[in-house]
Amino acid sequence: MSITTKDVSEICWQYADLQADDIKIIQEISDMLQIMADLTQADIFVDCVTKDPDAAIVVAEAKPRTARSLYRFPVAGQLALRKNEPAVLRTMQTGLPTIGMRGISQEGVPIKQSVVPIKNKNSRTIGVLIMEQDITEQVTQEKKVKDLMETAEHLSETLFKVAFAEGKVSNILPDGLLILDKNGEITYHNIAARDIFDRIGFRGKEIKGKKIVDILPELDFRYDVLAEQMYIESQLAGLNLVFTSVPLKSSDEMAAGALMLIRDITEIRIKEKELMLQTVVIKEIHHRIKNNLQTVASLLRLQARRADSDQTKKALQDSINRIMSIAVVHEVLSKEGMDIVDVKSAVTQMLDMITHSMLDHEKDIKVNLTCDSFTLISRQATSLILIINELLHNALEHAFVGRDSGTVSISVSRQNNDVLLVVEDDGIGCSKEDLNKTNSLGLNIIKTLVEEDLKGIINFTESDGTRVEVKFPFSFTEEVWHASFGGGR
Repeated sequence: MSITTKDVSEICWQYADLQADDIKIIQEISDMLQIMADLTQADIFVDCVTKDPDAAIVVAEAKPRTARSLYRFPVAGQLALRKNEPAVLRTMQTGLPTIGMRGISQEGVPIKQSVVPIKNKNSRTIGVLIMEQDITEQVTQEKKVKDLMETAEHLSETLFKVAFAEGKVSNILPDGLLILDKNGEITYHNIAARDIFDRIGFRGKEIKGKKIVDILPELDFRYDVLAEQMYIESQLAGLNLVFTSVPLKSSDEMAAGALMLIRDITEIRIKEKELMLQTVVIKEIHHRIKNNLQTVASLLRLQARRADSDQTKKALQDSINRIMSIAVVHEVLSKEGMDIVDVKSAVTQMLDMITHSMLDHEKDIKVNLTCDSFTLISRQATSLILIINELLHNALEHAFVGRDSGTVSISVSRQNNDVLLVVEDDGIGCSKEDLNKTNSLGLNIIKTLVEEDLKGIINFTESDGTRVEVKFPFSFTEEVWHASFGGGR
């Protein structure tokens, strides 16, 4: 439907809050409505602002000649109200496009509107261009889906009530189940709930119809508590019980009672106490082992001072370092209480100990550590600490002969399912042939720990110093779980 200049101008002057220049802009756009309607196969409108913030005036319309129109009658000159066409008023007030917002046409048809603003030279929104699409079929389908969901919900509710009435579902629950009415009276209980009440002193007594507060005064129930989700743990007749209450509401959202689950956690609490006691004992054991190792190390130091041979003193000092490295692991375990070692903490403590006792303070030798944060079981952690001790000891003793400065870098990282240790120095270096010929106790200890204990591999390389790489499989999951929580296979 085309709109004449007179029609648009008259409506604008009579109803719209526009100036002459604004009306001219509206008229120019209105002249193109029919082409837009035919091209988009949709009803196209121009609405303009009025003095009423909740209403706009339809000043021009065009029905598509290429598709069926939504309208039987002309609507130019009618008001578009906010409650029916929110997209129109939104764009009017914000000056922003609104795409795909739902509304109701002047003839009561569900529509989807896409609206863009029409602005004058001062950027004031003087009207909007609207494209409308019929969504009656979509709304009908959505209603059918909603009705189907409500039907399914009612069916589920009916089946739920039948199942509870026959006791088929509730009686296979391991927890006690109570249904309370709005007064806190028990209207239903399953077999598990009956068993719990029997064990706390209500054997042979009828509990259905009684108020929960009369049976369990320790819970301190109040009427308003039944309208709230609640979790309470209480000790009754030697049992540790957990009560979880979920409110039930009627169709008018009023409190209708509560669904209550009762769980016996007595065995869990007993296990927790046993585990706490076990943790304390394990901590004390590791603490005593650490003290005993330190005592042995002290005795060896005394022996080393009395030794006349430098070779004997060196052998005793090497043994002291190895013993103290193991003591570091037990020091960490004495604080954690479990058979899991924080690798970064243990390696850091061990390095502090070694550098304090072995570094020549007249030389500028630096030891740098880079270590990821992860844990190992104590067996693997002890082997790793001993390996680092031997490699660092070897580097400090042999890598910087005749030099006043140097650096030893230690890296410990977790790489997927492996642990990678790299110890390298910038010292004088040592060829692989020399290493293979060496029959030192330290190197034999390293190879044994890597290959036999950690099931790993070791690789020596020479560049501007010596680089040693040790890689072994990371063992955590089952071994750490059983070591930490006392589980059996």
